[in-house]
Amino acid sequence: MITVNFRVSSEGLIKGMSLKGHSGYADSGNDIICASASTLLYTAIGSLEELCGLTDFYRLSETSRRSNLPEARVTIPDQELQKGAEGPTQWIMMSIRKGFLLLEKADRDDYGGNHIKVMQQQG
Repeated sequence: MITVNFRVSSEGLIKGMSLKGHSGYADSGNDIICASASTLLYTAIGSLEELCGLTDFYRLSETSRRSNLPEARVTIPDQELQKGAEGPTQWIMMSIRKGFLLLEKADRDDYGGNHIKVMQQQG
């Protein structure tokens, strides 16, 4: 299962996200859940780089040392969080979160519901 966790401040700002795991829906190259999650992740990274000018804000690893699963982490810099809910990074991250929630719903409605889980954590 792919687990996506959005870290949110007490003010409701998205501070970052992490993504870990395999969906297990289909073999590599045919897994539409994995492809959709990858597209959302790379859209977030590309948009934050090109539209907001962020650098050095994400980490991708082929596998986590403990679990041997793919892992990614995006962290919004403090100076961007200071711009508040109307800052461009927040609009991008809110759109990406909505995309992951829609993917989770599609998985639940159409593909058995055990391939992706989206969570939100304060902190």
